[in-house]
Amino acid sequence: GGGGGGGGGAAVSDEEVVAAAVADVMPGGAMSNYLRHACVAAVFGQTLFAHGAVDARTAGYVPDDSTRFCLPAAPQAGRMVDSVSEWVDALNGLLERGLADHAARPEWDAERATRGGEVLLALQNRDAMWGRSIVSNSYADGGCITTESAARVRQAALADAEARADPSAFAAVASDPLDAGVAAWLLRG
Repeated sequence: GGGGGGGGGAAVSDEEVVAAAVADVMPGGAMSNYLRHACVAAVFGQTLFAHGAVDARTAGYVPDDSTRFCLPAAPQAGRMVDSVSEWVDALNGLLERGLADHAARPEWDAERATRGGEVLLALQNRDAMWGRSIVSNSYADGGCITTESAARVRQAALADAEARADPSAFAAVASDPLDAGVAAWLLRG
């Protein structure tokens, strides 16, 4: 069982904590309501906001609605778009469709094979996205990210991930904050 939170209230069981967390993500719950008003990415003026790294793997990439939350044997379906505004619109449309799918099918199916909104679970997971998660890709897991040494480590990790054909290997890949190709794409708008 769980303990009180130090506030002098009654003890809360683990089961009660789980039930509250599940209720939050179900349609009408606090997290569900928050996500209905959220964006995967947004542009304000000349500034792009996204939770994760905009890098050579994520820039312009939009996962397919059928993307599964799994360890795929190969990259899952998706498409590339040309402009930042088209990309932001497509990602936010994916969020809306994923939330609608979750509202329609919030529970696992009888075989526990799929559920509504699964694309949103995948979107935040580097493994499921085969290293293309705009939510969890990052520029650093610590240390100075713009040194030649960091670039060598980044290139070696990416080469290893691609050579192994193992989606879990992308966890070791940090994004390049100085990628000229990404910068040019962002500047084109």
